[in-house]
Amino acid sequence: MLFNSEYKVIPAKELYNFCINCFIKCGTPKHQAEIIAEHLITANLRGVDSHGVIRIPYYIEGINKGLIKAKAKINVVKETPITALINGGKGLGIVVADKATKLAINKAKTSNVGIVGAYNLGHVGMLAYYTKKIVKHKLIGFACANTAAIVAPYGGKERILGTNPLSIAFPVNEEKSIIIDMATCTMAAFKIHLAMREGKKIPFNVALDKEGKPTTDPKLALEGVLLPFGGYKGYALSLAIEILLSAFMGAPLSKNVIFHASTQGGFLVIALNTSIFRSYKEYKKDILQIINLLKNCKTIEGVEEVLLPGEIEERTYNERLEKGIPLDIETRNELLNIAKRFNITPPQNLV
Repeated sequence: MLFNSEYKVIPAKELYNFCINCFIKCGTPKHQAEIIAEHLITANLRGVDSHGVIRIPYYIEGINKGLIKAKAKINVVKETPITALINGGKGLGIVVADKATKLAINKAKTSNVGIVGAYNLGHVGMLAYYTKKIVKHKLIGFACANTAAIVAPYGGKERILGTNPLSIAFPVNEEKSIIIDMATCTMAAFKIHLAMREGKKIPFNVALDKEGKPTTDPKLALEGVLLPFGGYKGYALSLAIEILLSAFMGAPLSKNVIFHASTQGGFLVIALNTSIFRSYKEYKKDILQIINLLKNCKTIEGVEEVLLPGEIEERTYNERLEKGIPLDIETRNELLNIAKRFNITPPQNLV
């Protein structure tokens, strides 16, 4: 993978330690700072840079503005053998969602199903992080979240829905899993923010400007509205997530979530035992058959192979784990400013 001269590659371990120190300086307990650091670095390693260390300044800003808390009291307010509801106490969303995921895993192990919701929390980050944790236990994982409103319903031009992402993951074996992770709009909002920072255009039919006209200018897109992917189909899926998180679970409507990169509406995670209906051996046999059919599929001109969801991210992970994480100059400067403010020694190559 080639990067332009504005990028520098930083070893993952150095960024991980730096991230921990940043949140400790904000008042976050060390064990929680480690959870956040692992999450953000994993996002960068998987190539999901919009949910990586670029988020550190925004989370810190959210803490300083009182939108979220560096150290929060997280409570389970309602629980059954297979369900639980968590009040995150305005805590850092990654920490709250991690607790919810672990609880869902434990319930699925003992009762075959674990369904855990969380509200009153900050931005939960990359949903694949949680579903990947679930599949490591030979469980099927599902996670979704609603966000601050920035997406118009199909045929509309007002901000009603969030980007409302979802992730579904299926275990295959000890080394492989199928991980679906996507927003229900045409492009994640923060990726449009990245395009604006890098001076790039966005694809047509991704967003509308304030007047309701299609635009390829990321700045005008962020001032206007994003569009659901696949027209009415993406709109319907986004709406389903909105209802699950708000009406069903009790998180705020996307319209009522403060628009900031540190905030979130709610988070829902589900873990399912693969042996609910049949043995894990039978499940594994059939999922491998599905994968073999896909990987052996004849491809169209210009396509080398059919890829599984999450396969590109896994390859990127392995490459970046070995070579390091590329960071653009603006992200590096923001992290250096934090290092200076908190008197933290930055990674050597960050300068």
